[in-house]
Amino acid sequence: MSVPHSSDIRDFSKLQENPFLPALEAQRAQGLFRVPLELDGAPGKWIQCDTAVTSEKRTSTRCLNLASNNSLDLAGHPPLLHRASEAMERAGTGSGGSRLLGGSQPLHTALEHALERYRPAFPARRALVFNTGFQANLTVVSALGEALGGVFADKLAHASVAEGLRLLPRSVPFHRFAHNDLDHLETLLKQHQPKSGGLVVTETLFSMDGDHPPFEALCALQKKYGFWMLLDEAHSTGAYPHLHERGLAGIPERTVLLGTFGKALGSFGAYVSGPAEICDYLINFGRGFVFSTSLPPAVVGANLGALEALTDPGESWRPAKLAAISAFARAELNRRGFQTGAAVGHIIPVLLGTPEEAVTVSAALLRAGFHAPAIRPPTVPAGTSRLRLSLTAAFEEADVLSFLDALEVAVQDIAGDPS
Repeated sequence: MSVPHSSDIRDFSKLQENPFLPALEAQRAQGLFRVPLELDGAPGKWIQCDTAVTSEKRTSTRCLNLASNNSLDLAGHPPLLHRASEAMERAGTGSGGSRLLGGSQPLHTALEHALERYRPAFPARRALVFNTGFQANLTVVSALGEALGGVFADKLAHASVAEGLRLLPRSVPFHRFAHNDLDHLETLLKQHQPKSGGLVVTETLFSMDGDHPPFEALCALQKKYGFWMLLDEAHSTGAYPHLHERGLAGIPERTVLLGTFGKALGSFGAYVSGPAEICDYLINFGRGFVFSTSLPPAVVGANLGALEALTDPGESWRPAKLAAISAFARAELNRRGFQTGAAVGHIIPVLLGTPEEAVTVSAALLRAGFHAPAIRPPTVPAGTSRLRLSLTAAFEEADVLSFLDALEVAVQDIAGDPS
């Protein structure tokens, strides 16, 4: 074998500048640069937040946590811990593989049966467990969208839906309709609906605006055009058990529900609930399911414990408390002149406008002992940078009022208003 001459060996360090730096610098210049905030402790009402980090030390503050999706305050609930520990002791720390190659255990089947029993308003449905909501959404959107010949998705549907759309073959069209605008959706359906009906994708409770679609009108549209519907109920699972039953109970045969265990249910993982042929189709053609190691036993055990808590009469106070404290917070925010959009639940946007305003107010609140993160483009549209509040059943009215007092001070400070 000949040895290459030194002149043939390329010096890669001199080929070009670091290709990642321009994009990162642009993020900084636009006030969009992101750094994970280290939070110490379970995602309860109170957490320890880093407020300053240097090479010598890190400074943390005890903060009221207004950013947790643990909306029913079940993360760390003793029955979930017990079921997780019990499952791990019996079945180990890992599942051993994908569901189709040795990683399917009785625990996974038990969880899917428990999900089926949890939905009495939707008879004759199967459930299929996934590892994450992101994985489930991109798998379902890409697999069912291809089978049904096209996708129509709400413009504010989760980023995982957008990734599912990117995975569609070029021959399969997709369209985005204006947020909750069913007139726009109907126009697109008239113009483009595929022969197989297509798939309409929306959420039962939107993750950034905290609003929901007009369910009855959406169901009437489905009956008129015969499309299939994917409802991402990640933020309403358990928290609002009857939110979409008002409009959906009569049409389960063409409706697929997708939810998570990682929010109100206080654990981790996701599920799809739908007609049997949908679950069978995803088992055979959903690449995110086929090629993923299944959830570990401890997580599945915790999920079973969460479903038991949801059906325990002694725990029924949790969704009721969440609804009450959320309504109180929205009313107080509006009374004090803050804009919360069309929010109806525990996810409450406080609209501030520019990324700089949102970041500055969030930082001031953190120093004051409140963790309320700023949300900026591209996560939300330009001009709608905000604080995203996510309340839990652990909150009391006094917690909300103390936060609102600090919020008013922070906003006045950046406006230069000494009053």
